[in-house]
Amino acid sequence: MKSKSGAATWPRTLDHIPEIYRSLFPILLLALLLLCLLFSMDSLQKNRESLAERIAPSILRFHILANSNSRKDQNVKLEVRSFLLDYIQARLPESADSKEAITSWLSAHKSSLESVSSQFLAQKQMPYSASLSLERAWFPTRVYDNLVIPCGTYDAVRVILGKGKGHNWWCVLYPRFCFLDETCKEIPEESRKELQDQLNQGDYPLLEDHRPDLNIRFFFFPEFRPVLPSHSTG
Repeated sequence: MKSKSGAATWPRTLDHIPEIYRSLFPILLLALLLLCLLFSMDSLQKNRESLAERIAPSILRFHILANSNSRKDQNVKLEVRSFLLDYIQARLPESADSKEAITSWLSAHKSSLESVSSQFLAQKQMPYSASLSLERAWFPTRVYDNLVIPCGTYDAVRVILGKGKGHNWWCVLYPRFCFLDETCKEIPEESRKELQDQLNQGDYPLLEDHRPDLNIRFFFFPEFRPVLPSHSTG
């Protein structure tokens, strides 16, 4: 198209473009949006892992693996979890008020913790025992109340029941973010303060969950509902 002066100008509409090419525009736009989302998620993942590296020295996780995924093994996993956490809580000395002190106590009482857990399993007529170790393990992102503990590698108390081939359960043993009652998710104020005192001044606010409650609906897939990370534990 030319103007009155003879100079070429762009067409004001897309009518000159074949229908087959015009139909590709929404697909290309969606692909571009998905690409931007992937870059954003990758950046978010790296930021979370960087934050995890900074806060990991202040956190001790608890991790228990079931013998298998059978209903019986999964149920007894939760029973051993509750029994062992209560056992530890009742016997930890008041002086064990830091991650290092708790880790030291657990290491010193490793054999007795394995023994009482295995005895508990025997009382439940389970044909296997429990083993306990202190190690470093990778954990996914988890939301506790309004705090987001990012994915990364943390020190952990790991309890393996039998073959340890079943689904696992985990929580934060120090500071205490272990919720055995799924209806009670509020973090104790002393646990918040312990964590805040341990972290750099700028890191604790980064753990706070500022996500709004959103009801997301996709235009192209109106029946699709994405599953966002839950506020559950374990």
